[in-house]
Parts: sequence; structure tokens; C-alpha cells
Amino acid sequence: MKQASTIRRLFCSAAVLLTLSACATLPAPEEGSPLAALLEKARDAEDSGSYAVAAREYLGLAALGDERHQYEQLLNAAEAFYRGNFLVQAKSTLTSLPAEALSPQQLTRRQTLTAAIAVTERDPRAALEALKNAERPDTPAALRAEIHQLRAMAHAQAGNVLDAARERIALAPLLNDPEAARRNDQLLWQSLLSLPPATLDAVHPAPPPDTFGGWLALARIAKLPLSQTLNADQRLVEWRRNYPQHPASEALIASLLARQPERLQQQPGHLALLLPLSGGFAKAAEAVRDGFLAAYYQRAQSDYQPVIQIYDSGENPAEIAQVYARAVAAGAEFVVGPLSKEAVTALSQSPNLTVPVLALNYSDDAQSAPAHFFQFGLAPEDEARQVAERAWLEGHSHAVAIVPAGDWGARVLHAFETQWRQLGSSVVETQTYEANENDFSVPLRRLLNIDESENRARALRAALQTDLKFEPRRRQDVDFIFMAAFPRQARQIPSQLKFFYAGDLPIYATSHIYQGRPDLVKDRDLDGVSFTDIPWLLDDDTSPLRQAVEAAWPNAGSLRRLQALGADAYQLIPYLDLLRGSSHEEFSGASGRLTVGNDNRVRRTPLWARFSKGEPKRLALTTSPAPAPAPQ
Repeated sequence: MKQASTIRRLFCSAAVLLTLSACATLPAPEEGSPLAALLEKARDAEDSGSYAVAAREYLGLAALGDERHQYEQLLNAAEAFYRGNFLVQAKSTLTSLPAEALSPQQLTRRQTLTAAIAVTERDPRAALEALKNAERPDTPAALRAEIHQLRAMAHAQAGNVLDAARERIALAPLLNDPEAARRNDQLLWQSLLSLPPATLDAVHPAPPPDTFGGWLALARIAKLPLSQTLNADQRLVEWRRNYPQHPASEALIASLLARQPERLQQQPGHLALLLPLSGGFAKAAEAVRDGFLAAYYQRAQSDYQPVIQIYDSGENPAEIAQVYARAVAAGAEFVVGPLSKEAVTALSQSPNLTVPVLALNYSDDAQSAPAHFFQFGLAPEDEARQVAERAWLEGHSHAVAIVPAGDWGARVLHAFETQWRQLGSSVVETQTYEANENDFSVPLRRLLNIDESENRARALRAALQTDLKFEPRRRQDVDFIFMAAFPRQARQIPSQLKFFYAGDLPIYATSHIYQGRPDLVKDRDLDGVSFTDIPWLLDDDTSPLRQAVEAAWPNAGSLRRLQALGADAYQLIPYLDLLRGSSHEEFSGASGRLTVGNDNRVRRTPLWARFSKGEPKRLALTTSPAPAPAPQ
């Protein structure tokens, strides 16, 4: 089994081993005794991060006492090995502990550590199996907390969102640390928000005041479409009446009340839309404009009728500040746009930004934007990072990547590599291809080391001076492929990979492989490829806004992504400050689940699908929390 990376171990040990080291089940040795001195030495080593040293000390201590003492120190050694990422040694030590000879608490410690290792190794089935019957009437609260924490993480890894939520509900009253309790509630809430409304409606928990039912009811209120948030007050009054002692925080409930448009920031009465309606970006700009205006005409508040002025921002980024100034002089209270990365960067550096901006792309400099300069777009780099997180959450460790030559491919590859390495994993090989070619055999041979295999065979034939039978062999140090490609290239690469003995490797891709509408014949070559895309292209949403857009532009195809961007841009305006100020709040948009960071950048979580018989099929959400980036 693969050794977990340092990042994974750090993440899991911080989240899992809250109390294991404090769960000693035997009385401490007499102070001043040789045994006490040795035990203190082992604990000092562990506290300083010298886990291998600590484990050796505990193993030495195991030989100095009776059988119960021996088992206690072996458990300590196994835990130290785990903390140090020595998983093989930790498992070997646990195997030496006979379950029938352990005390009930020692047995529980053995079970929880076995499960912690399984969670670290992304094996949720083994973790849940290890925790069967782990909780007993005499199990201390600290160990019960460990059990529920581990079960929650294992269920999340397995995609069992509701079971994970139930475990976090059981964990909550066992947490004494306020920060741990806050984090547990946040993970519980985020997992419930990841479920579509239909799934929430299909669950029938116990009647009020059941705690789990209360969380589900609250999530249903949070998932209400914007057109129904005006009666949130009444719904929350009813919810409080049904669940008077519910543990949901007041901050969370306040954030739901704050979603109502009349409680948000003053909605601007004059909007300016800055788009490059002439030149090379005209088609994209028109799609954004169409989505923006469609959202306006489908707005829930019919009495809110802002003036909307549309400006052609042109193709020259140097002129964008002047276009912005014209819009403000004409009365604009909020500006949406520009669209190109260069224009966004130029506008963010302007010293005269007097009204708020929601740019429709991301500047190159994340630090330079003013306080009311928000950035939102469909950046391919974001999708590449999403691919890295999805592959990591599904247990992969070693990647190869193939992207088109040029600036676009380089940016996508850099984003993927950076995120993948921050997750503690390795990119084994990268190759580029020419987008106008049909034959990708040369870069694919290099990607899979087929060329080296063939070179070795040629050298061997020359040395032996005989005609050897030979079948090329691809590299074996990789467990998935990241592919950045547009539909024409994407349909050819998987079949050529099969020719090079790599048909068994999972392929993950960005949305660019999908043309935006099913093509069961052409896309059959993409069967098995997983990709990320917007809800408007993957889910079965029947909102009036989406129906209106599809009726007006039935053949929009991939331009629907830009229509979704425009629609979300309009709807986000009154919610930007709320989203920026709340870790609980997110916006369920046409382009994905949207949150806003402290840097004013809108972060987008799209959906996932996998091609089957030429048709994209929705995949379950991965709800395991992603680890924090590695320190730089």
C-alpha cells in the first residue's frame, strides 16, 4: 500500500489525533523512578516532533514491565509512528497487539489508530470496518470523539454525505475546544450544502426536535432559490419553534436572514456593463451580456428596476480606465466588467476607482486590487486546481500531464502542478502537443516512456545481434493522467493512449473537452474521462432563468458557460459583501457554488461528470475537506 505523503499525514493527524496521546489507560509510573524518567524522555521526543525517536523509546519501555504495561507502550509507539508518517511501522506494531488480551480502552485505542491510518491512506471501507463496535458504555468522551471524527471522515471519503453529517452531529457535544467545535459545525454545514435540494427533500429524519432533522431543515432554507428568500424570516421563526434547543450557531442563522435582498447592501440603481463587443472577443462578450440581461428580466424583485448601460470596452486594455470613467460620469453606481485578463489587470491598477467593480476575469496580481474591486471568472487555472483536488480526494498520488503548447496550456499546467504539489503529490512527467495536429503519438510516447522502452529494445538487439521479440511497456510509476484539451483533440488522445497500453489509467480533464451539448457519436471516444463543468451544462435545473436562456439561445453550446457567467454576475451584485464576510455562506449559481475570499476573488466549485456511452453522467460530490496548502 502506498505511503501517505507528509501533507496528508499532517492534515489527518491535525484533524484526527485530537486526544489519542492523552488516552493512557494505565496509571503513570511513580515519580522519580527509572520507568518515569524513560517515559518522560519518550514524551519529550514526541513533543519535539522526533516521532521515530519517541517510538523507539516506547518500544524499549515495552520490554520493562508486565503484559498490560507492554501493550500500553506498544500503543504509544504505534501512535508515535503514525504521527511521524511511518505507517508501515505503525501497522506492524498494531498487528503485534492481540485484541483478546487488551483492556476495553486499549482495544478502542487500537481500533481508532487502525482507522486513522486507513483514513490517511484513503481507504474508508477499512476505516469503518476497524471502528465496528469501537464505542462501548465505558469509553471515555475523548475516545468517543475520536471514533465519531474518524467515521465522519471515512464516510466523507466514501461520498456518504448524510452519514458523515450524522457522525459530526454526534461529535459536536463531545468537543470542548471552541475552535474544534466551530470547524466541526463548518464541515457539517458545508457537506449539507453540497447536496442538491432534491436530495435534501428526499430524506425523512425523525420529527422535531430531532437534531439531524433540524440541520436538514436549515439546509433546505439555505438552498432556497433567490426568488423565495423573501419569506426567510417566517421560515426561520417556524424553524426555531420546531427546534428550540438546536445547536446551530446564531451566526449561521443570521447569515441566512442576511440573504434577503432587502437586508443586503444598498442595491445600485445604475449599473454599467463593460464588455469588448467589437473585435476578437465579441462573441464571448455577447454571451455574457445575454446572460446578464436574462437574469435582470427574470429577477425576483420586480420593483427593483436599475438602469443598465452597456459600454463597448474595445480590445485595448490601456483604454479601459477611460471607459470606466465615462460610465461613472454617466451615473453608474456599480460596474461589471471588463472581460479580458489584461483589461482586468489594467483597471485594477487604476488610481481612480470610485465605485465598486465586479470584474469578469482575474488580474495577474492578486495583491494589488482595491477594497471594492471584486473578481469573478471562468479561469481555466481554477479548473486545473479543481482537477488536482478531485484526483487527490479519489486517492491518486502520481500524475502525468499533457497540455497544448502555448501560453494557455502553460498557465493551466502551472496551476495544476502547483496545486498538486501543495497536496503533497508528484507530477512525474509533462508533455505538450501542437493543437493543430491530429497525431499525438510523439508526446504520448514521451509521456509514457514508450520511447525509452523502445530505445532499450534497440540497444539490446544491437548488443545481442539478434532479432528479439519485443512489446513496448509503458511506465508504471503513474496512477492518472491530467489532460487539457478542446473537443477535437480530447476525442483523439484517449484512443491513442489505449494504443500505448495506457487505457487503464484514469483521465481527468477541464471543462474544455466538452462542447456543451451531448454528441453520443463523437464523444464516445471520451468514455471514462472525468471532467468538471458548470451546473447549467450538467444538472437538471429547471429554474425560470435557465429555461428562458435555453429558449432564447437553444444552440448556444459552449457559449452557455459565458451566459452563466453573465447571469451569475448580475445576481451576485447585492451579495458580494455578505459572501466576503461569512465563512458559512455560498451562492448556488449557474456556473457553480460560489464563495468570496478575503482577497475579493470569487471562488467557484463546479460539478463533475464522466463520459459513458458518449454522454456526460453526473458524479457524486467529494465532501472530504481539502488540506491546507503546504507552507512556502
